[in-house]
Amino acid sequence: MKHLATALLAASFAASPLSADLEDDLPLGIEAVTGLRSDYVYRGFNLADVVMDFQLETEVVLDDTLALGAGGWFATGVSDNFTEGGAFLNLSYSLHKDITVGGSASYHAYDHNFLENGFDLGAFLTWYTDRDWNIEAGVYRDFATNGWYAHLGSDWSVRLSDKTYLGISAGISAVEDYYGRSGLNDFHGQASLTYNINTMLSVTPFAGWSCELNNGDGSEIYGGLWFEVSF
Repeated sequence: MKHLATALLAASFAASPLSADLEDDLPLGIEAVTGLRSDYVYRGFNLADVVMDFQLETEVVLDDTLALGAGGWFATGVSDNFTEGGAFLNLSYSLHKDITVGGSASYHAYDHNFLENGFDLGAFLTWYTDRDWNIEAGVYRDFATNGWYAHLGSDWSVRLSDKTYLGISAGISAVEDYYGRSGLNDFHGQASLTYNINTMLSVTPFAGWSCELNNGDGSEIYGGLWFEVSF
């Protein structure tokens, strides 16, 4: 899931925000994303090997300072019986032209996985240092396991041509009573290359990593491809 893993990614499925230039080029409204990845890593946990996923999301600007985002996703394992479905809701408020605060709520439902079904609530703060670079901190409470997850990360993007953009993200996370883990969790990152076929269609190959900072299920390197439709 692009939104939760990049972030969920981002964010949750919190996502790496697009650069201002890229947002100017793509229509605002609804975005549908489908893709294939070699490994599905979520908050430092390797949930499945080869996974196909689909996500639908939208954002509504309520006024000059307030925006509401919502969406849902479904993922299924190609080489195993793993499945995941979920939905999220994000509310963000611009304190300043460079600073945004917000809250998020999501629900995850798993099949054939050790993670438990349940709700996740969080709060985040994002500092936009310029049009192409931001720094974000977030804290999240997973009610399924009654644990905490926190992260500090940065996203950077640059226009390579009229239709091509490079995005790079990196961050570090920590957990408390999170499925048997406490302390520093992982150092993670991702690089992606987006090509806009036209104003509605784009394709994005990507590669990322999750390096364990404590005893876990091992570090991971993965790659994949997203197809995106904006309308």
